[in-house]
Amino acid sequence: MAPSRSAQVLQNPENFEAGMGVHAYRFKCKCCTGSEWVDLTHACRHEKTYKHARRVAVSSALQAAPRPLSPSLPAPGLLAPTPPPGYHGLLGPLKEAIASFITRADSPAPPVSPLQLATADFEDNHSAMELDLDWDQVDYDLLMRAPDDRLRADAIAANLAAFMDGVSISSDEEPAELDEGIGLVMPDDPDAPNTGIQYGSIRPVRNQAEDDSDPRWFPWPDKETCLLDIMRRLPRSKFSDSQMESILWMARSFGVDDLPSVKVLKSAHDSIKSRFGVPSIRQQGRLGHIYYLNDLGSIIAQEMANPRIRPHLHFYPEDAGKRLEQAWQASRWRRELDPTLATPMIRQRGQDFYILEPAKLSDGRVVVPERWFTRRGPDGTQRFFACVWPTARVTDQRGATGYVVYKSHAFEIDARSLLLPFPTLLRTFDSDGLPDPRNLFGIHDADGHVSPWVLTDPSCGNPWRERAKGHRVKSFMMWLYCDDTSGNVSKKWNKHNSFLFTAAGLPRTMVHQESNIHFLTTSNLAPPLEMLDGIADQLEQAQATGIWAWDCEDQEMVLLIPVVLAVLGDNPMQSELACHVGMKGKFFCRNCWVKGHDAQDNPEPSTSAGSSSLQPHADTESDGASIHSASDTSASEHSTASNARTRNPKRKKRAMETLAQLITRTRRFIGSSTPRHRDESIRALRSMFSDVVSTSHKTNYRNRKTATGLKDTFMEHFVNHLFARPTSRTTSDAVDNTMPVETYMSPIWRIRVGTGLDPHQDTPVEILHVILLGFVKYLWRDATTRMNSEQKQLLIVRLNSTNVSGLGIPRLAGQTLVQFAGSLTGRDFRAISQVAPFVLQGLVPPQCYDTFVALSALVPLVWQPQIEDIDVYLDRLKGAVDHFLLCTARWTPRWFNKPKFHILLHLAEHVRRFGPAILFATEGFESFNALIREASVHSNHLAPSRDIARSFASINLIRHIISGGFFLPRHAPDSDNAEESAPCQHPFSTTARDWLCAGSSVGPLVTIEASRNAAAIAFHLGAIDEQPPPGTAISDGAQPHALQQTCAWARAPHALSELASRSVKTCKQVISQNGDVCRLSDFVLAAKANAPGRTIIGRLSEILQVTGSVFVVSGVALPYHLPSLARQGWLVISAEDVVCSVNVQHNCAAQSCSDSGVEHVREEREVSDRTRRVIVHRVPDALVLNTAQMRDAIHVQRYRLSPEPIDREHAIKTGAEAEIASQRVKNKAQTRAQPPQVRKDVSRAPNLRISTLVHSLPQLPLGG
Repeated sequence: MAPSRSAQVLQNPENFEAGMGVHAYRFKCKCCTGSEWVDLTHACRHEKTYKHARRVAVSSALQAAPRPLSPSLPAPGLLAPTPPPGYHGLLGPLKEAIASFITRADSPAPPVSPLQLATADFEDNHSAMELDLDWDQVDYDLLMRAPDDRLRADAIAANLAAFMDGVSISSDEEPAELDEGIGLVMPDDPDAPNTGIQYGSIRPVRNQAEDDSDPRWFPWPDKETCLLDIMRRLPRSKFSDSQMESILWMARSFGVDDLPSVKVLKSAHDSIKSRFGVPSIRQQGRLGHIYYLNDLGSIIAQEMANPRIRPHLHFYPEDAGKRLEQAWQASRWRRELDPTLATPMIRQRGQDFYILEPAKLSDGRVVVPERWFTRRGPDGTQRFFACVWPTARVTDQRGATGYVVYKSHAFEIDARSLLLPFPTLLRTFDSDGLPDPRNLFGIHDADGHVSPWVLTDPSCGNPWRERAKGHRVKSFMMWLYCDDTSGNVSKKWNKHNSFLFTAAGLPRTMVHQESNIHFLTTSNLAPPLEMLDGIADQLEQAQATGIWAWDCEDQEMVLLIPVVLAVLGDNPMQSELACHVGMKGKFFCRNCWVKGHDAQDNPEPSTSAGSSSLQPHADTESDGASIHSASDTSASEHSTASNARTRNPKRKKRAMETLAQLITRTRRFIGSSTPRHRDESIRALRSMFSDVVSTSHKTNYRNRKTATGLKDTFMEHFVNHLFARPTSRTTSDAVDNTMPVETYMSPIWRIRVGTGLDPHQDTPVEILHVILLGFVKYLWRDATTRMNSEQKQLLIVRLNSTNVSGLGIPRLAGQTLVQFAGSLTGRDFRAISQVAPFVLQGLVPPQCYDTFVALSALVPLVWQPQIEDIDVYLDRLKGAVDHFLLCTARWTPRWFNKPKFHILLHLAEHVRRFGPAILFATEGFESFNALIREASVHSNHLAPSRDIARSFASINLIRHIISGGFFLPRHAPDSDNAEESAPCQHPFSTTARDWLCAGSSVGPLVTIEASRNAAAIAFHLGAIDEQPPPGTAISDGAQPHALQQTCAWARAPHALSELASRSVKTCKQVISQNGDVCRLSDFVLAAKANAPGRTIIGRLSEILQVTGSVFVVSGVALPYHLPSLARQGWLVISAEDVVCSVNVQHNCAAQSCSDSGVEHVREEREVSDRTRRVIVHRVPDALVLNTAQMRDAIHVQRYRLSPEPIDREHAIKTGAEAEIASQRVKNKAQTRAQPPQVRKDVSRAPNLRISTLVHSLPQLPLGG
């Protein structure tokens, strides 16, 4: 007897034939072409595949001929050419003949095999779980009998009938190739196996009817296409075509059938993107370059329709008092923005109130609202308030009554006191005895002058009311960012200038998430200002007419006004965008008029030893304007060609400064200067261009740039064309004298924010490159260079032994930080800034060490994410900046050749205007450069701007769809390039049901196993961002035991008396209020819930709830100038009271700790035989609180100690005198080292050439 095949049965055994002989116990599918003999397990698996089900469906459909298999689908156009004349007349009789041949009544029934008889009642008996056959009784001749000629004829007739009905059945085609317009509708079968695949349609192509797709996977046609398309578009996991082919091959090897080919995937994605995605628009730049720009309005509309983003967006400024945490709480958004751009309306009680038009209050007064803002009420909810201008009733000379608006007497009101908006006031003013609100005769300013009302058309009110047509109007604030990155993975530089943006209305925790940073454009040819011209065009258009978007939270259409809050980037890029000459100019600051060296005093490159005497150690980072556009290159070429004869290639070295000059320059450098303003720069650039047009004097133009510190690289392109024109011509082909001068100026001046974006004041200090990649990098490299080998080894030991608990960083690698001090990253310098006072003590000169201590005290203040009192914070920040600069000046003023030291002075004002410095930091944008590089690598480099733009448009689309975003299908373009040239038309519909979202099976993709979900991680979706609640403890695995056996009972039994009779479990770590994982022996900061202002510092010695020893600040730990800790006792607190972990270091300087310890080195995750020295602490309780810790700075800074005051003049004079003395000593040493010069005899000039030849070639015989 054959063995029993329990738990595996064929549901339709008539579709299989059983084997015999060598194929005994094997089966082959009758329906699928190319089937092989397989065992019962694989036969059951094959029966559940989509391919087999489709073949069975085709066979069943053919049995019903001549009925059309899919009457709802049009006949495919690729099956046959146009029929000849008379074709339809012959088709009907032929089909009837074939149908009668198939369905003739005298056909005998096919033989029934023993296999079929054994399972005849299987479908009626669903409880049957076994198929036990007596294989010895099977008649294999009957079972394996080949079909006769009549059956072959029936099969041919059935295929021919199907062909005539418009369906092509070819058993030789593979499933991936059966999608050229073919469609089969299969009736639902309740008994069909549930394989997770919707049977009933052959895979559709891009132009296939939407009804043929599975609605659960909309907008994709099916599950396979959906998953593969998402996987292909993940930001940091891009796949090439060859890699996708490998993935598809592997999937097929695992038995996954009917997967779409790469071509089908591309076609399906392009179809979806053309209807729902962000268009990439072709731009022809003013300088002649071609680049592609993703539509800004479409990206903003997607954010509004994204249910994961929209609830977090803010559109109104907030009056938070002295508290400052978000951008909408800062003065830039709150007070400085143009009121017409800062959300010009609010809706109260179903009425729309707009700014700059009269409105009536509940007390009868008529006011003109200027701007709206929110303020937290006593109940904790946000309420609308308004800053309004009062009005006075007046009568003009003609006897008409109206209003004069008193701008100088503005006051604030609760928006709930607004009674009638402007349209209602127009209908009721006469009955209320009020003047006509359309009669605004003038506006009274602070100077007492009355000028005509020109802010709006008083007869129509605010123009946005007419544009909105009853819908809400909101402002969408943005951080605009520009930077250059390489498009290559290799070291070969392939510069791509890119523009990115993120929504400034998002909270700080979301604004710099990678998924919330949006790509606009990039190019390896077009300079930044040329691409900014295209962005400015989109901004101007959107600010004039608005962007229609579906608000998924309010379920209505809204009109959006995009506004650039600030322009971010590194220092060279910000200088170029601000039309500034750069950080190597005489006026090196883009924010103010501080003056550096004059042009004739600038140090020039030289090979002599004394040429860089005032420079610190060689710096590989360029502090100047390193972003050179194409126009810069052409300018330098023209300048070089024209001045090659007049310019001396060997300039004189700058003479050494006198003591008075050095003191004056230092005062000027670290002092305050007059700020630059937008209007004066526009006037200067306009005057410079006009002079070039009229005179074409290069020298005058160059001198004007030096005198003003301005360099418009966009305008330089046209200026160079004017310089290159022949002298007989007065015009150039690139310049039209009839056009206004502003046409040839930088597009930065066309961006509106108030009277216009001020690139001098609206380019905030970029703390990553100024501090971490600036001061910390310079000082650390200088410190390590000064050390000898023995000192470096001690520094390495200290770094390896440093306690990093509470800093949120891994254990320091001392060898790397010292050996490669010149090649570290921002993450390394972040760690160095927090531990420098502890590892450098005694290894550098005292004044150098004081500078490091001051810098370490400054860094956590700058990176503080939340400010409780802005006035106190700014005073503290200014004091820390001044203290750091004075310590630097007292050490040596040579550091002030670095302009970054001066730029730091503007940070305090930028924090007041834009919010905490971490908001406009660029770490997130810098990380995004890796995505741009990856997109460049996966293109063919023939059209990089287009390919990269389309790649990020696809990423935006995938993010929007799987986030549950809403979208409205727009008309697909007639050609592939239609969207590249035509402006984008944003979809519009006020009907909620017209807005679609992904199918029901798409959303769960980002919630299933979110911790390992690639899509959820890539786009910050699902539950991956959720942290364990505060107080959550993780057990150490030990068994419960009595409370009396714990350390807590021994130290503080009175605190746990209520638990004396209960068993407890010990834990190894606990979660603090800010999400820190606090482990045993870590130092933590705790505060009672009922007394949040009173905090304690403790060390975790046991975690039941939380038990630890308490420390108090006992004084100043010198020479660190940090708080010293002393043990006070023991205290038991609740786990929920742990605020955060803190970093505590040992006072090694006071206890003279040595590096006499030894520890084994771990290599390849194993303890090796190699050892290294470590620091041995003598008195363990001699502890110092490290207030330089950047993590949780808002909590740790309350223990900050004020630095000792430094006399400003004394510090400047001391540093200048030391520098002058150092230079004199260095010059004397160089003079002694130089060999005496031999005076040449000029009287023998005719023989000079021969004597020189003889001297240079003494080994050659003169006679040849």
